[in-house]
Amino acid sequence: MPRRVRRPLALLVAPALLIPALAACGSDDADSGAGLEAVEVSGAVGEPPQVTWGDDFSATADPEVETVVAGDGPELAADGDALVHYWIGNGYDESEALSTYTSLPEVVDLADEQLTEVFSTALEGATVGSRIAASVVAEEVVGPSGNSQLGISNADPLLLVFDVLGPDSVDEPYAEEGTGFAPDLVLDEDGKPESMRFKDRPRPTGRLQVQVVVEGDGEVVKKSDVVMVDYLGSVYAKPKPFDGSYDGDPLVQSLSGLVPGWQEALAGKTVGSRVWMALPPRFGYGASGNEGAGIKGTDTIYFLVDILARAPKPVQPEPEETEEPEAPEQPQQPQQSGSSQPSPSADASESPSDDES
Repeated sequence: MPRRVRRPLALLVAPALLIPALAACGSDDADSGAGLEAVEVSGAVGEPPQVTWGDDFSATADPEVETVVAGDGPELAADGDALVHYWIGNGYDESEALSTYTSLPEVVDLADEQLTEVFSTALEGATVGSRIAASVVAEEVVGPSGNSQLGISNADPLLLVFDVLGPDSVDEPYAEEGTGFAPDLVLDEDGKPESMRFKDRPRPTGRLQVQVVVEGDGEVVKKSDVVMVDYLGSVYAKPKPFDGSYDGDPLVQSLSGLVPGWQEALAGKTVGSRVWMALPPRFGYGASGNEGAGIKGTDTIYFLVDILARAPKPVQPEPEETEEPEAPEQPQQPQQSGSSQPSPSADASESPSDDES
């Protein structure tokens, strides 16, 4: 499994000694115009916002925050994580300065004391599924030197748009006794999964097995989605797990980039669900296994997965338009009779699986 990644908001704060300061381009009179009243933010939550700028957009050092779309999901915990997409626009030239929508959404630690104030103010008390707009003068985000990498001066008025995508916790205690094909669980002192126990539990069948033990009421996961999950992974009959996130940060990854068994098992399931899966080699790491994780090419691997959130696949940036030189005319070649073009093979067969959901 790819390791979970918490990406820092490093681009937002430029070290003053490394990046030269930008001249103050924005207006020095921050109160001369209007704040969020001067912009219109539209579009669906989870997709890049559509912003219409007004002529008198401005911002102050105190963040102005407005909920554009109120989500009906759970409220973010003040000391927890938030899965968010965000977009930052520079009101001085009405340009996009930074966007996460072309990559993975970010996990923001709301308890981090170094979190930029506009982030904590905007996300405090927000509910999953919400879109939130905020305005603030750039110095409060990128520091007194501005950020030349992003084309932001310290005096520029910034518009920030946040889409709160998760998490939606699975509100059921973990069952120590396995059901169906699932092994027993060993829980830590906080009641979280620590390891799996396979003694006296069913042996692997050689087929993909999937069992939903808690069914969530959130959105349906698609194979093209990005997912946020907590999980525990173990090789059959091994006493220690090879990977897991219950004692750390959740995994955020495109489902299409994970092993085939995850794609088959999680697609069609709902956010808030808890899923067991048993993956034979062809649905896991194949005949080569994963030496770094201690997985052989003959091993069946088991996973317990809590689906915490989903997001649409990253938006591909539009390619820059370039003029291509006209190709010189080529003399027409005569066609040879009986020739044919190669075609992709249609001889694809499905692998068997057991879905006990």
